[in-house]
Amino acid sequence: MVPEETEAGASAVAKYFTLICRHPKLVVITCLLLALALASALPQLHKDTRTDAFVPVDHPARTLNRQFRETFGLGDPMVIAVVNTGPTGIFNPQSLTLIHWLSRQLEQVPNIDPERITSLATEHDIRGTAAGMEVEPLLPTPPRNQAEAEAVRRAVLGFPLHVGAIVAADGSGALIVAEQLDPDRAQQTYDALLALIARAPLGDGDQLHVTGEGALAGYMGTYIDADATRLSGVSTLVILLLCLAAFRTLRGMWLPGLVVLTTATSTLGAMALAGVPFYIITNALPVALIGIAVADSIHILTRYYKTAAQFPEWTREQLAVTAMCGVFRPISLTSLTTMAGFLSLALSAMMPPMRWFGWFALLGVGIAWFYSVTLLPALLALLRPQRSPAYRSAGAGGVITDRMGRLLRPLGNAAQRRPGAVLGAAAIVVVVGISAIPRIEVNDSLIRAFQDNEPIVLADREINRRFDGSYFLDILVTTPDTEGLFEPDRLRRIEALQTQLNRHPLIADTVSIIDYLKQMHRAMHGDNDDFYRLPENPELIAQYFLLYASLGDPREFDHLIDYDYRLANVRVTMKSDYYADLRQVIDFTRNRLEQTFDDTDLQGQPTGRAYLNYVWMRQLAQAQSFSVLLALALVLAMASLSFRSLRAGLVTLSPVAITVLGIYAYMGFGGLWLSVSTTMFAAIAIGLGIDFAIHTTERLHHALTREGHDSATAIARLYPETGRALLFNFLALALGFGVLAFSKVQVLNEFGITVALAITLSFLASLLLIPALTTAFPRLLSNRAQTAATHTVQNRGSLP
Repeated sequence: MVPEETEAGASAVAKYFTLICRHPKLVVITCLLLALALASALPQLHKDTRTDAFVPVDHPARTLNRQFRETFGLGDPMVIAVVNTGPTGIFNPQSLTLIHWLSRQLEQVPNIDPERITSLATEHDIRGTAAGMEVEPLLPTPPRNQAEAEAVRRAVLGFPLHVGAIVAADGSGALIVAEQLDPDRAQQTYDALLALIARAPLGDGDQLHVTGEGALAGYMGTYIDADATRLSGVSTLVILLLCLAAFRTLRGMWLPGLVVLTTATSTLGAMALAGVPFYIITNALPVALIGIAVADSIHILTRYYKTAAQFPEWTREQLAVTAMCGVFRPISLTSLTTMAGFLSLALSAMMPPMRWFGWFALLGVGIAWFYSVTLLPALLALLRPQRSPAYRSAGAGGVITDRMGRLLRPLGNAAQRRPGAVLGAAAIVVVVGISAIPRIEVNDSLIRAFQDNEPIVLADREINRRFDGSYFLDILVTTPDTEGLFEPDRLRRIEALQTQLNRHPLIADTVSIIDYLKQMHRAMHGDNDDFYRLPENPELIAQYFLLYASLGDPREFDHLIDYDYRLANVRVTMKSDYYADLRQVIDFTRNRLEQTFDDTDLQGQPTGRAYLNYVWMRQLAQAQSFSVLLALALVLAMASLSFRSLRAGLVTLSPVAITVLGIYAYMGFGGLWLSVSTTMFAAIAIGLGIDFAIHTTERLHHALTREGHDSATAIARLYPETGRALLFNFLALALGFGVLAFSKVQVLNEFGITVALAITLSFLASLLLIPALTTAFPRLLSNRAQTAATHTVQNRGSLP
């Protein structure tokens, strides 16, 4: 007697799976061809490691920055720091020869703009002579002896603009800044620079460090390549071993492995076909898909092996169809709610990397569900029936699970015997979580993506220690007419702005065309320091520009003033790009601009790299709130519609809400920032964590309304079967995301740990809170109004 098969056979779901299982070879070939077709696009997948990628292409801040860079000819810089802590610092023949050699060699490096290399070997000195003013290179040739090196020291340290900018104030280091032509080739350019410094003629005590915006993007590309390969391999191995432990059969391992493989390659292939780049955050996508894709397979195979133990005489088709009918509804619902979580991330995220992560994680969940309800049952129908040592018959149609099935009984005992304590603990988490929210600080920095001992971090730290800094906020100054910057009054207001900004403790220095005009004015007056000030005459200012163009390099001011003398750049140098610091600097800058400039005669607007970083970091908190609320609303709507009861939907949602507040408590009282890594956790945790709640609610609801059990019996039956499947589902997700803790990218470390913790809380809350609510309020899931929730699909079966 096989009542499940008889009743299920009358349903549309059973007819669908019967059709699948009667044409298994066709289904398998079709699925594999589809996966291969999508996987063939993988070579087209390209990386985007630029910091610009965090801001949408059409965002006003990015548009302004693009126009600003084009106007002033700015590219992403690669910075080489030459450091020597000896008695003379870098002012010795060997170190200065090294600087000169590197500056000339950089001109030959592909993708480096030879006209945009800034160093002691390319910059000029401005000094007074009997005839007026002289402009000469600071380091035209390498010095032959220490006396010539000392002459270079006097010239460099006597030019205020260079001190702190390209040479350390104590003479212990010098910078060589080389700008890229094509930012998309950052990784190849960075590798070329590493090869260059590997063969550089180092003198005694010379050290070389490479950093800068372009180097950061190049280093990130290398990180992504190494990280993605290593983490995906480890995650796959962990999942396969977990499936082997769950079912103790090779089939129970390779079948989920095949679903994981086809899901991951199909999703990434679709990303390549869509022309979406692979970002640093996307590095977590393959690992996430591996953990997510195996979940449905665990529930399907759990039901399959349970049915095989219960009815050993059944055919392969009967086993496959019954197993699929038994879990089709819950795995479909959990797939939809997981997709809803990722949908909320895709809709709420401003940053393209996070938005695309949401869209393609959503697609990956859908693809995993598709292969789980097509490829997997077809393969089960092709293979001869098999039993698992984890399940054995108890006679009379009963099934006994192994010790893993009994492992969760203490949770059931706690929920039944002490429901008040469980509900009280949940209430404490709610209170603590809500109180922790105001304590959570929004903060982040791109350099924080790397571990502290990485070369690029050490280089960044060295430069910020010895020089003015490596982070730049640019201020675009606009006048209404051509040659408007010849007017002394406007120049004085720019000078006043710089003076005010230089007083801020987080600003190391500012530089603009004002500083060069003051240097020229002093030179024209016999290097008298009393004349280190702006000229009063606009005609004299115009003459200074003309004179410098005839004596020096006319392109030397290109990064500070435009050809028409209408636009100017005030570059602000900082030692930190953490959001908490950027916010203070930018708020201060805006306030000073309002006080110093006006909207008609002189305008100023922040832009540049630091401002772009500020823009996307500012969006984190706003996106977080919207993402959480949207995810909760979507999963509540789906759960309520599925059970046809708002009350059941709220019960299903309660463990996830507890989880989110629990993570907020962890962040608020643990000092964890709301950053790129943690801002995504809520939407993902809701989408994934709701799975445990849905399976738990579905099983209890079925036992109470369809099987007629009381709450105590329903809860007792929950843990050995459904609980065991959820345990391995939980382990697959937690270990899958937990693998990210071994990533070399700090952002992914925090992301993986936070999501793994959220999944753990969701799992425990689902198997404690929902049974405790059912015990405390027996009619919560069992009143007659809710029995309609299952009548649409005849006996789709309880979850194993």
